[in-house]
Amino acid sequence: MNVTLHYIADPLCGWCFGAAPLLAASQKVEGLPIQLHLGGLFSAPNNQQVDAAMVRFIMSHHERITQLTGQTPSDKMKQLLNSGSAILDSTPPIKACLAAEQAGGNILSYYQALVKAHFMDGLPVVEEETLSQIALICGINTADFQKAFSSLQEAELAQHINDSRVLLQSIGGQGFPTFALEQNGQIKILNHQRFYNNPAGWQVSLSDILASETIH
Repeated sequence: MNVTLHYIADPLCGWCFGAAPLLAASQKVEGLPIQLHLGGLFSAPNNQQVDAAMVRFIMSHHERITQLTGQTPSDKMKQLLNSGSAILDSTPPIKACLAAEQAGGNILSYYQALVKAHFMDGLPVVEEETLSQIALICGINTADFQKAFSSLQEAELAQHINDSRVLLQSIGGQGFPTFALEQNGQIKILNHQRFYNNPAGWQVSLSDILASETIH
């Protein structure tokens, strides 16, 4: 059986932070390859300097995310957002994810470390120095990462973001994050929302799908 779990997300997306335990649980399902698609939620022209109005908007969403998922962004992230210098731009961290893979790292592990760095550690993940530090934490050779990062073509990066958005639209996804299971050439969106706060149940559900060889 040819099965792939597609995860369409963005490293700066609050709801993707909320779904982080579900992604981790997905990785525990034996025999289930996971393909990451990064959609550029805050990529140009939607990249922006964080002002007071944006902070209020983000905080209101974080309250809802915490209520539904149990995932709470740290005070360090709040400090970053209120620093007056924070920028929301998905392009550099997405570029870093692709560079991490090209440098021999695991793109899922790097993405997860990136999400933690932003939402829990309050680090400026738009800066190359921070992105290199994350690569080091993930066991990726710094020189290899920096070489891959600097040589990654803008067209290749734009193509990945565009392909991710096209996939999301083609399967009827409503936004980030979206989990979709491809099975024998057919793709169907999975209802991950009902498993917020229950990653173990999500893992069992995925395992049952594989065992039954049907898409629910």
